[in-house]
Amino acid sequence: MTSQPFDWNDLRFFLAVARSRTVSLAGRRTGTDHATVGRRISALEAALGLQLFERNPRGYNLTQHGEALLGMAGAIEAEAVRIEETAAVSSKGLPVR
Repeated sequence: MTSQPFDWNDLRFFLAVARSRTVSLAGRRTGTDHATVGRRISALEAALGLQLFERNPRGYNLTQHGEALLGMAGAIEAEAVRIEETAAVSSKGLPVR
């Protein structure tokens, strides 16, 4: 186990890079610059103690650890979207299912 927990927000950057395979495109998709994306990916890897991507001139490819994290991070993202949708419905005074 690592000495400090990872930043949940870094999963957004992880998903963006995993999906786009470049930090430049991930930056555009997250509304940040590529340097920030690169720092957040490095911070996530350091906090987890795992290499999540293999970096090469053509982009970022997931490692085995990255592939394993992809499904978990996607599930977290889906739950976050569900929370947002539930809150939006509740704020309109509609019953929550």
